[in-house]
Amino acid sequence: MTYTYGIQKLGDLADIRSGYLFKGALPEDASGDVSVVQVKDLKAGQPIGWENCARVAEGRLMNEARLRRGLVIFSAKGSRNFAWHIDDQPDFAIANSLFHVIDARSPEIDPAFLAWQINQPKAQGWIDNASAGVTVRNVKISALRDLPVVVPPIEIQLKIASYESAAAAERRALKALIQNREREMRGIAATILSGKTT
Repeated sequence: MTYTYGIQKLGDLADIRSGYLFKGALPEDASGDVSVVQVKDLKAGQPIGWENCARVAEGRLMNEARLRRGLVIFSAKGSRNFAWHIDDQPDFAIANSLFHVIDARSPEIDPAFLAWQINQPKAQGWIDNASAGVTVRNVKISALRDLPVVVPPIEIQLKIASYESAAAAERRALKALIQNREREMRGIAATILSGKTT
């Protein structure tokens, strides 16, 4: 049996705002209360490592930019225009202005499914065509609002999001196993090739 799902514009499903704009260089403060998510901290398909983020002292309007569980952040500038769903609650974190923050206000769309869909080749192709900029690619909020989003029943969305979460965990576990085996092999090589025996 074939099903046809509705398609809506992202702007009809979610509110989109820019990340927090710092004037000048990031004022890092190791004892600061606020974690700042930057593009360099993230990898596609990997969870956000809050502990690796730079910290700053709380500043003006930061509370309004505060990230929370259920939001989606989208890297809007540069060549990696991916989305990350915030599935845990950070203590106090903000995304810098290289991100757009997507708040799925419609009960028709699950945020984790939305992030997954944005990262799929079809949406990525659309985003690539809609981006502006010659030297540095930039996806404007006005363009992102027009992104076509397929909206299957919520139970299907939740199932897909669950599958994606499990697959990501498996990828991380496999990567850890591979890295561990490589360390073992380097140790064996160092011992054997030194001509020493134990």
